[in-house]
Amino acid sequence: MRQMSGRILLVLCAVAVLGTSGASAAQQSDRTGHWEFTLPVRYVNGETLDFEGGTTLDLNSDLGWGFGFGYNMSESLNFNFEFAWLNANYRVDFASADFPPAPSVSATGSLDVGSSAISLNYNFLPKTITPYISGTIGWNWVDSNIPTGPPDVGCWWDPWYGQICTSYQDTASETGFLYGLGAGVRIEPKPTFFFRIGVNDNWQDFGSYSSSPDFLSYRMELGWKF
Repeated sequence: MRQMSGRILLVLCAVAVLGTSGASAAQQSDRTGHWEFTLPVRYVNGETLDFEGGTTLDLNSDLGWGFGFGYNMSESLNFNFEFAWLNANYRVDFASADFPPAPSVSATGSLDVGSSAISLNYNFLPKTITPYISGTIGWNWVDSNIPTGPPDVGCWWDPWYGQICTSYQDTASETGFLYGLGAGVRIEPKPTFFFRIGVNDNWQDFGSYSSSPDFLSYRMELGWKF
């Protein structure tokens, strides 16, 4: 955890220096009272998760996508709602619950993650180039795509195609609270267009099944102001 915190601190210092060095050439901003639409792209670092009973899950790094809406309460304060999703491969080592324990069993797969979050961003300068920091709270939904039972078949009558039958299979899923911190640089090359480059560290609560791991991500966010 100490190594992770040191790495985050170095990245935050780098983006702050980048934003401050360009601020002298930046113009006065005009954000107050404007709404924003954003398209974030995130590169989420892989992580090893330790669960109850000794089971471990190695999650691969991958790209995540999303969209968001925000409102600028002032030149400094920005309120933003974001929905994002991610599909990543993983390897899981299932620990035995027998006594004496049997050998662990390994499996691979891919999981889907959807999140909805609210962020408060603070821009340090009333300029078109400014460093920022952010705080985030939200909710995650994780689907492991591991079946929990046999498939069910449902049928209905379609007005054009007649009877249609499809199968559905429940999979193991989990929801949990998330919170995080971030920092970066906001650049507005045009009055109606901007982008943000930054880093975020989010903690995910999995309840009693695991500790609250942190997921470091790097993000590039395109935005339109109106």
